[in-house]
Amino acid sequence: MKNAHFVVLLVIVLGLIGGYLVYPRPPELALMHYRNQQYTAARAEYENLLEKGDASANVVLPLSDLYLIYGEMDKAVKLMENFVQYNPDNIEARERLSKYYQQTQRPHDYLGSLEKRAEVQPSEQALRSLSQLYNAEGRYRQQIEVLKRIVQDYDAKPHDYLDLAYLLAAEGEMVEASEILRRLAREHPAFFDIRAREFLVSLSLDLGQYEEAITYLQGYAGRGGRWTAYYERALEGATRYNELFAFWDRQLTRPDVSDEEKREISYRYENTLHKLGREEKRLTFLRQQLRRADLDESMRRELRERYETALRQNHRREALLAFLLEQIEQPGLSPREREAFTYRYETELRKAKRQDELFAFWRRQLARSDLGASERREMSYRYQTALSAAGRRKELLALLRQELSRPDLGKKDKEALAYRALELGDKLLAERAYLDLAADAPPDSPYVSQLLYIWGPRPEPFGMQWIEERARSAQGEQRLGWLHRLLDVGATERVLKLGQHDLASLGYSGEPVEFQMDVLQREEDYPRLREVLTQAIENSHDAAQLRRYIRRADQVGFTDLAMDASWRLMTLSPDDPGMLRRLGLQAYAEQRWEDAFELLGRYLRLDGSGSDFESNYFYAELLTRRGSMDMALPYYRRVVQLLDAQPELGIRKASVRAQSLYRLGESDNAIMAFQDLLTAYPDNDDLRADFATVLIETGHIERAGEILAARGQGI
Repeated sequence: MKNAHFVVLLVIVLGLIGGYLVYPRPPELALMHYRNQQYTAARAEYENLLEKGDASANVVLPLSDLYLIYGEMDKAVKLMENFVQYNPDNIEARERLSKYYQQTQRPHDYLGSLEKRAEVQPSEQALRSLSQLYNAEGRYRQQIEVLKRIVQDYDAKPHDYLDLAYLLAAEGEMVEASEILRRLAREHPAFFDIRAREFLVSLSLDLGQYEEAITYLQGYAGRGGRWTAYYERALEGATRYNELFAFWDRQLTRPDVSDEEKREISYRYENTLHKLGREEKRLTFLRQQLRRADLDESMRRELRERYETALRQNHRREALLAFLLEQIEQPGLSPREREAFTYRYETELRKAKRQDELFAFWRRQLARSDLGASERREMSYRYQTALSAAGRRKELLALLRQELSRPDLGKKDKEALAYRALELGDKLLAERAYLDLAADAPPDSPYVSQLLYIWGPRPEPFGMQWIEERARSAQGEQRLGWLHRLLDVGATERVLKLGQHDLASLGYSGEPVEFQMDVLQREEDYPRLREVLTQAIENSHDAAQLRRYIRRADQVGFTDLAMDASWRLMTLSPDDPGMLRRLGLQAYAEQRWEDAFELLGRYLRLDGSGSDFESNYFYAELLTRRGSMDMALPYYRRVVQLLDAQPELGIRKASVRAQSLYRLGESDNAIMAFQDLLTAYPDNDDLRADFATVLIETGHIERAGEILAARGQGI
């Protein structure tokens, strides 16, 4: 019975155990759902396990993947951060967290994750990733340290060496940067390219490691450009000047080196010699350069200037003078350059006070046939000025004679020389020059004027004859001009000798008749002058010409002709204010009241308010005669205003003012004005009579009698 009971119990226990073994546990069930892509069920199982405290890798890692599947990145990141916090040595978890940071664009967290990962389990890949991130964030110090570990502990690539060297140099650690580059050259010679070589050379030069720079420049110095500059700097820094000069000598003779490069080398060569104080070698070098056959004109000009400067700096005056003279006497030199060298040569001689050499130089230069007109003019002027300042008058005049004798001398140059001779008092030399200049010149030419100045107001017979011959050979206006010249020098009789017929043929208009009248007026031949002037006025149709005839008629007292010309002018220019006034006043004086009224009225209307008191006064008087007193008053008032504006009044103007005041009805003011006038001019009977008339007309009969009775006795 006991055995049966035990058997039954055993069967029950075994059944329970078998059932447990067949039904899966929760972790297994979750994994089954995950593998079968039953993600919702799997997520529920894993989250349940996590809530129950199972935070093992078997739960956390698949659950984080499920969060990613559902796009819940933040949950995946949070889950993995918690796991890594408690499992810092789990590399897979750290890698997974780093990946999540990268996917969620959290570079700072990603970097921190990588840093932790590199601490726990360093690897080349982790370090390279760190290097890239440090570079992106500008954390170059950390990148340098990472690259150092890669170069030191792993199979570093050539670009790792270069990146590290560039970063070290940028941080100012140039010594260590150069060591890294040398290591690259040793360990990876095939990758030590021209860029790396140039970088190492540049660092070596900056560090003053000139010998090392020279080592790495072997075979590269002749490439030109920067490489040549590096090599020159290295040799100079190492004070290997002989090698530097030898290198430059080779470069200057190479056909493949450009002219511009040779120019720069030449400058550096000379400057280095100057800096070292090797002045003899500097001068020798420049002389040798000037002899180069491949020089273009621009470079030759520069070298000449530099050589000249070097001679001055070394106080080699004799050599400088010889060099300048050599340049001046070169046949192919342009005028501009020759002038420049000439100026400097003359300056040096002046500084040395070597005047005789300077004069000898000028004489030689002025004898040159290839000297341009401008150069010759300027040099001749300087020579003349220097001779004048030195008081060497005889030599100066000899120079002027020499210059004036040149057949190719232009008119302006000849004129200047003639004027200089005149200044020096050599009238014969000046006369010779001006005679030549005036040989074919018109009578109004300045050359003729200078001749007349030299000859004076009354020329000698030769001068008179010269002018007369020019007049005889001239025609038309030119002939008239020469006759004027004869007249100007007082040779009236010579003009007359040319014949009256000749003068008459010139006609009665324009310049010829003016000339005739000049001659007749000078000779005081008034009958014939009147005849010519009368004919000229009758023939004239020109207003300006008629005005000249009026002035001439007034000068010689031909009043009737002046009036004839004035009336003729009025026919040509009926609104000429000057003629209207002149004729109006003349008509008033001749008591031709109607003519005066018409002419003065037109004049005042054209002249506006009128600017002269006479016309206004006489016109007012004419209106008064006509009984138009109201119309006359404005003109009387204008007369008073015009005369009051004048600072001083003579007897005539003051009398007109007094009469105008009387006409305006200002009797008291008029009487006071007449009283003042009579006090000033007690012997003027006309004034006394005018005053008495005013007194009578104003009812002061007794006073008028006293004024008239006192005639000849003062007031």
